[in-house]
Amino acid sequence: MKRENNNFAETEDKEAVEMGLTMVGIFALADPLRPGVAEAIDTCHKAGVNVRMCTGDNLDTATAISLQAHIIIPSDISDNENRNLVCMTGKDFRE
Repeated sequence: MKRENNNFAETEDKEAVEMGLTMVGIFALADPLRPGVAEAIDTCHKAGVNVRMCTGDNLDTATAISLQAHIIIPSDISDNENRNLVCMTGKDFRE
């Protein structure tokens, strides 16, 4: 196919590979929290402990995990202005 399409030298040549394709499906994976994590964090909060999480995930993923774990609550991120107060990227943390 490469030889038949000018060794894919131009964009138009490369498009030959993308013709007639059918997408079979898309899926996503999520690692569930370990049992008891949210309850343990609730106990920490009741004891006055302020829980923080460090992760290499992107901000949206970290926010979703923090919500599931009860580290933050929905009202903490109700608007974009407050969101930066509870979550930050590694870059922002290092600065």
